[in-house]
This record gives sequence, C-alpha cells and structure tokens, in this order.
Amino acid sequence: MLDRRTRLLRRLFRIAGLLVVRLLTRTTITGRDYLQTEGPVIFAGNHMSTFDALLLLVLMPPDAVLVGPGDFRLLWPANLVVHHLGLILMKRGAVDREGLKRMVDALKAGGRLGIFPDGGTWEKPINDVKSGATYLSLMSGARIVPMAYGGTYRVWTRMLRLQFPRITVTIGAPLPPVTVSGDRKRRQDELQAAAVDIMYKIYDLLPPDIQARYDRLARERYAGSLEVRPAGAVPPLPPDVPLDALAELVIKPNLFSPLYHNARLPVRPLVRHGRFFPARRMKTAIDALHAAFAEGDFSSYLEYRLGDAKAAEIRSALVAISAALDSVDGRARVAFVPTVTEEEPSLAGDD
Repeated sequence: MLDRRTRLLRRLFRIAGLLVVRLLTRTTITGRDYLQTEGPVIFAGNHMSTFDALLLLVLMPPDAVLVGPGDFRLLWPANLVVHHLGLILMKRGAVDREGLKRMVDALKAGGRLGIFPDGGTWEKPINDVKSGATYLSLMSGARIVPMAYGGTYRVWTRMLRLQFPRITVTIGAPLPPVTVSGDRKRRQDELQAAAVDIMYKIYDLLPPDIQARYDRLARERYAGSLEVRPAGAVPPLPPDVPLDALAELVIKPNLFSPLYHNARLPVRPLVRHGRFFPARRMKTAIDALHAAFAEGDFSSYLEYRLGDAKAAEIRSALVAISAALDSVDGRARVAFVPTVTEEEPSLAGDD
C-alpha cells in the first residue's frame, strides 16, 4: 500500500505528466477500457524512451504498482520519480530476488503491475526481451495486458523543439496467464518463448512505421575500425580482436548515453565517433569505459543489454586498444569509426 505522501506526490506527477502529454504532443490512445482490467494483471509494453514511463504513470490506475530501474543513478526528473512515487526498483543485470518477490506478492494480493518486458530503452529488435514478465505471470496467475507505444523514440528532443510529435498508445485485450509444462529443465526456455510471443503481440498493435523500425534493428550489423593519423603512429590491433560489438555500443544513442550522461565518463572521443582526437584522449576514454565495466553500477551493463558474448568482445577490444595507445607519439590522432549495414530482408519460405 502507498502511504499518504506517496499517493499525493503520484497524483501531482500524474497531473504534470498529463499536461506535458496534452500540450507538447499529439497523442492518440486506443483501448482505454482495458486499463480497468481487474487484478492480478500485468500491463506490459515495449520500451523505446523514458517517455514511455511517463505515459505509463499517466495512464495506469492510481493504485497500480510501477517498476523502475535501480542499477544506476538516474538524472532529474527521473530520479525524483523513482525515489518518491513508490516504485519497485529492480537491479538489472542480476537476479533481484527481493524485487521479484515484492512484485509477485503485489500480484497475488490482486494488484496491477506496470512493467516493460524488454528491460530498457536501448535500441533492439522486438524479440530482444527478458522473461521477467512471464515469470511473474506464471508465479501469480496474472493476466497480461499488452501496451504498444509508438513514436516515442528520442521524442524529448522533438518536444523541446515544439514539433508536437505524434504518439500512439494502443492497449490490447488481456492475455491469459502464462503456463509452462512440468519439465523444470525446459521452464526457462518456455518462459523466454512466452516473453517473445508477448512482444510480437505488442508488435502487432504498433503502427507500420514503428514495426518497420523494429524490423530494421533486427537486420542491422555493426563494424568498427581504429583510424590513425599519421598512418602507422599506433601499432595495429591483433587480428583476432573484433571491434563490431564496441561499434554497436557507441553507435546506438540510448545504449551509450547512460555512460556519459549518468556515469559522466570522459568518453567524448567515442561520443563524437568518426572524429580524430589526440591519442591520449582516446586512451583516457577507452580506459574509463573499461574501469566502469569492471566494477560498480555498470559492471553488468553490457551483459544485460548485449549478452555475454558481445560483452566479452567489448572488454577484449578495450584492453587491446588501450595497449596499442599506451606509448604512442603525442602528435598521433585517433578516430574510432563505427559503421552499420543492413541485411536484406529474408523472404518467406527461404531456407
């Protein structure tokens, strides 16, 4: 139960959020009646922007339990929201048993829970999803209401420019509680498959242009290179050290931004990727990233968002680049150049 102060603050934030939505966006909401679905119920939506969380706060019933990130420090005003509105803060990147128990208990008590099954706003295909929502449904018997947010990616910039972006929220009919077979060895795979199925139901509710964006993200492939002036001023990297995953990290705005906005790491040479910087500044950026991924709030950042294989590849790339820049001529300038290409869509019936 929320205390009186938290209920008052949530009401004030809801009013402020509603004003932002009405005055600065052109938002269309379909399926409002499903917001009144009786608990236990999980409202599950795709997540492309922090603006999705604002919409969830505005739309959800006042008694709803909301879930937020608790793995690193958020910026104003998001930090006020997560710490003063009674959210359950989850430590992403690890199994947060306490947080999961609080959510299961709330649902078993007949509560309504708002969650983003895909785990965060970083750029990813529709089927890049965590199994948390399906686990909660399985453990509590909660139905799942799909919520499709369209047009919210990087929407804050368009709002600040008074472009009044068009946003859609489509709420679908409740789905039955998740069930799995009795085979415990298969349970996690079944929960993951159910989570992917939910995301595709959300996908079906999205506008065609947002569907196309998710499709494009699934086809994108990344490559990186280290360019040096003058040529030969920096020793070449070992041939078995790929830079593809590092390229993916720095080229995706929502994926990379917490590292310089929230953690305030000195990574400008990677933010301004493709531009030449003094080799020592590049080394400082590379070493700062490596240290952040070694311990502290961001130690599991890569694994949670990109998976173990890409995380290991990035760590190896950072070590190799740092070693190459260890004792270079002070006049050397270096640029990290990420590129992205798009695979051709596969045709139905192809092997």
